[in-house]
Amino acid sequence: MMPSRQTVASHGCLCRGNLGGRRGRRHCRPALPVCWLLLILFVGLQIADIITTNHALAIPGIWEANPLMALSQAKLGAVWWLPKLAVVGYLCVAASFWTRRWPMIFAVSVSGMAVLGNLTHL
Repeated sequence: MMPSRQTVASHGCLCRGNLGGRRGRRHCRPALPVCWLLLILFVGLQIADIITTNHALAIPGIWEANPLMALSQAKLGAVWWLPKLAVVGYLCVAASFWTRRWPMIFAVSVSGMAVLGNLTHL
């Protein structure tokens, strides 16, 4: 049995890999401050998106641009954000298995644009 150790890969996440000659799949979890910062920023932007969406939708003439969220709002009413919570939870868990940072950077960027779009309507 080969010993394993923790190494910091070139992409910036703390990965556990086998040191032996076997090339196995690495398990990567957000352990470095940058990875945790992106994850916290993503969750914070999702919360801000829910809050700003609720405030913007209270203004007459404003509607939800995302058709999936519009359907969720039509079917679930005040708790329209529950499916969003499920997706955010899934992405947070999935992020611990990603070996690169760019998917989370992309998710944070899209979330930030959604919040900025909501703020322009307030």
